[in-house]
Amino acid sequence: MNDTAIIDVLRTTAFFEGIDDEHLQRLAAITRVVEIPAGQELFHERDAAKEVYFLLSGSVAVVVCLPKIGCRELVDVGAGEMLALSPLVGRTRLLDSARTKKPTRALAIDGEQALGFCREYPEFGFEFMHRVAKGLANRLGATRLQFMELAGFHLPEAQLESD
Repeated sequence: MNDTAIIDVLRTTAFFEGIDDEHLQRLAAITRVVEIPAGQELFHERDAAKEVYFLLSGSVAVVVCLPKIGCRELVDVGAGEMLALSPLVGRTRLLDSARTKKPTRALAIDGEQALGFCREYPEFGFEFMHRVAKGLANRLGATRLQFMELAGFHLPEAQLESD
């Protein structure tokens, strides 16, 4: 897929909404569109952290495996969500594994170059990383609720002051 087609895909992806064309052109140069059939491993725990994925369609199970315990699905990631953010936070290795549950189409962005791009263009970098942080906060909140349920704790249905 050429850069013009990738720019069109970036424009229609909610994460990149409002990003100007100059920055989209630069991102397109470090982005590829990948299509992965159902049941295929996208990446494995401890693989080199090279690419960041933004799901366009499909479903991916993020899994963690522990000795003597086995593997557990942490979260099901769907369209509009991101995966493998390690290179954006300075990690050189991935912390978990991911396997497609359904045929999946995603943007794969070179993480090191994206991080460099954020440093070179601080205004873009702030906005990009702010969006990444929001995604991480949502994922952390969902994971926290999942762990609470596994432990047998449930949040009350009461409206809280902070809501």
